[in-house]
Amino acid sequence: MEMFGTVSVDSFDVNYNIENGIFDTIFLDPDFVELILTMDTTSDGTVEITIPRLLLDAKFDTIDDEFFVLVDGFETDYAEIDSTYEYRTLVIPFFGGDSVIDIIGTDALNPFSPEPEIPSWIKNNAGWWADGQIDDTAFIQGIQYLITNGILQV
Repeated sequence: MEMFGTVSVDSFDVNYNIENGIFDTIFLDPDFVELILTMDTTSDGTVEITIPRLLLDAKFDTIDDEFFVLVDGFETDYAEIDSTYEYRTLVIPFFGGDSVIDIIGTDALNPFSPEPEIPSWIKNNAGWWADGQIDDTAFIQGIQYLITNGILQV
């Protein structure tokens, strides 16, 4: 028995193909940087899943890293069969009776992360600098303040 389709996870399309099972849910837990798949399985099989990089990715600096994959709590080897600029496709084996797959990465969409707030005085300084009302040194001091206080990361 093989089932395939597409499910929307936080407005991203996730394509899947499951052999010998049926998906119940697929959802993102941004707090733990993981995609969680719940399923009913009838016998040993595989899940092929295409994950958009903007939803979940695994990186070391700017280089692709391996995902950490658990099937019912046990670390599991998987195969990455496709990788593009936009998505990564994994094939994950499971045993009959397994019900949860955790795909853990390093970067996940966080819909609740606040927009950075730039103090109004910096906006004023930028305007004054653009109009020639303050010099480069004064404007740079404002930028240095943002970096020093963790508002802007370089």
